[in-house]
Amino acid sequence: MNVVYASNEKYVKHMAASMVSLFEKNREESRILVYVVSIGIREGSKALLEGMARRYGRRVCWLELEDIREQFDFDVDTRGFDISAMGRLFVGRLLPGTVSRVLYLDCDTVVVRPLGRLWRTSLEGKTLGAVMEPTIYQAVKEEIGLGREEAYVNSGVLLIDLKRWRETGAEKRLLDFYREKGGSLFACDQDTINGALKEEIFYLPPRYNFFTNYRYFSYRELVRCSGTYRRVRKEEFCRAKRHPAVIHYAGDERPWISGNLNHYRKAYEEALALTPWAGEPKEKGREWYMLAYHLMDYVTVVCPLIRRMLSRYFGMKVVEARRGRQQEAKGGSRECTGQEQILVLLAAFEGEKYIGEQLDSILAQTVPGIRILVSDDGSTDGTREILEKYRRDYPGRILLRHRAKEGIYQSRRGRVPEPAMNFFWLLSQAEADYVLLSDQDDVWRPEKAEVLLKRMKEMEKPGRPALVFSDMEVVDAGLNQISPSFFAYGRSNPGRTAFSEILAENPVTGGALMMNRALVERAKRVPRACFMHDWWIALCASCFGEISCVREPLSLYRQHGGNTLGARNTGSLGDLRERGRRGRQVRENYRRMFMQARAFGRMYGKELEDSKRAVLSAFLSLPGKTPAGRLACIVKNRFYKSSWLQTLAQCFTIPRAGKGEAVQGKDGGI
Repeated sequence: MNVVYASNEKYVKHMAASMVSLFEKNREESRILVYVVSIGIREGSKALLEGMARRYGRRVCWLELEDIREQFDFDVDTRGFDISAMGRLFVGRLLPGTVSRVLYLDCDTVVVRPLGRLWRTSLEGKTLGAVMEPTIYQAVKEEIGLGREEAYVNSGVLLIDLKRWRETGAEKRLLDFYREKGGSLFACDQDTINGALKEEIFYLPPRYNFFTNYRYFSYRELVRCSGTYRRVRKEEFCRAKRHPAVIHYAGDERPWISGNLNHYRKAYEEALALTPWAGEPKEKGREWYMLAYHLMDYVTVVCPLIRRMLSRYFGMKVVEARRGRQQEAKGGSRECTGQEQILVLLAAFEGEKYIGEQLDSILAQTVPGIRILVSDDGSTDGTREILEKYRRDYPGRILLRHRAKEGIYQSRRGRVPEPAMNFFWLLSQAEADYVLLSDQDDVWRPEKAEVLLKRMKEMEKPGRPALVFSDMEVVDAGLNQISPSFFAYGRSNPGRTAFSEILAENPVTGGALMMNRALVERAKRVPRACFMHDWWIALCASCFGEISCVREPLSLYRQHGGNTLGARNTGSLGDLRERGRRGRQVRENYRRMFMQARAFGRMYGKELEDSKRAVLSAFLSLPGKTPAGRLACIVKNRFYKSSWLQTLAQCFTIPRAGKGEAVQGKDGGI
């Protein structure tokens, strides 16, 4: 039996407990050879492990991977997980060519029953075997291209056909996939394995990687979390609960933390007692958290819905806490550096003509360390080649994570425009203190991010969504000035930021805004319908937070034939006459505007203050009213547009809802 671990010095004690449990429970196996992918394990620790193995007549072979980051030709962000976990991706390269099959075990596993049957399991032509993890967040699956009905597996226990792994170039495909995702995924190595090898995984029985949390879940609840779990028979799951073969301490309730009440903790404690690290004290300082976590376990039995809600809410906070601890360990916490994490989201499509110029202007910002996350939405020109060149030239600063058009990010023609969907995809990938949006054809002035950040710091409140936007200079394709002010050119009033006003008209242009993390979390959920992403973001900010405007042009807004939505000189009599000539488009715009408001109500209706809920209901009632009734409603609720002519025009140009088609009630109201 060939077994492999990957560890650094920090986890060597836990690996020792796992290793000794492997030896104890598999005494009948004639041969067990353990390979350890070492990321900086000390010589003294190695000697202790070798001595422990000799007591059982076993041997440990060391596979050195000193600086694991050097194995990647791109920047890697493990999102708070220890990077040693990535060692399993290199087993094909590190293990001798004579090894054709290997069992990989995480350091936080303990073996409690013989594994001979697992070792001899046929993989039926698949590259590896693993156990399904049905409670993974759906958003994680969507990020790596897995549909709702596709299984997701945990990488803590992997039975690998190394011969097939090498023949099919699995390592290269894994690294290519991780690079394509910008070197940053929710569960780093695990997501990479699921995404890159999803057609090549054999599903093992749950007893061979039993997550301690699952003691408190019913089989029915796990099937509800993911219908794919029906592939596991109920009898198999119940047997795993009673008689697991490999226990995986995958949750926060780790048995080496003081105060934990994990039902399976004794298996770890008994194993650790047989190692050279026996008697070492447990980690202290989290006793109250351990108690709360254990109480949540029992809440899971009574009401699993609460567990799911808490998990979704706190899941990313746990990741951020891990990341913070990593930064502090390196002496590089935000408090030490004094720098905020700023990320620019750039949605690209057929942008080869201008995108290089825009990337250069963002890279030249006076705020240091800004990163750019780019999603190309399927360009057929040279856009992707340009992006790849910039990624190579600016490693760690240009990240490519192209939209996965599956799940909630698939096309919704007529309801969510393609550019908006691309930005929602980017928002789902955003991990930063402050986020700016960028069109591919603008040019930013060097001080843009610095000015917006300064205003953001002046106006944002802890925990509340905040949005800052600026004016822009309108230019033609050659960057020749058309107007020194986007606001003046469009006759828009950037002071109109009340919820009622933004329902009627959006003053915020996506390429001119910055938002804080609280607004990103609020606005990143894909709505059922929206006019455009920036309008939706402005609605969220006006309803739940603050908006501020910098009335200084901080970028050049390029007008050319390819704009999705361009600047337009509005509010004049000429504009109203022109609107009359394109009546069909005006009616379609109103339809989308009310569809957006209705979608906002359906998503956030239960969270709205009574006053804002009343405003939204009044707005949705406008199509069903007479012109006089609309005027009264508009004045009462301040559904004002930038000019009085446009405001009055609403009374006549909003399409009249037919009988039984009042906008408010068509889809169930708010």
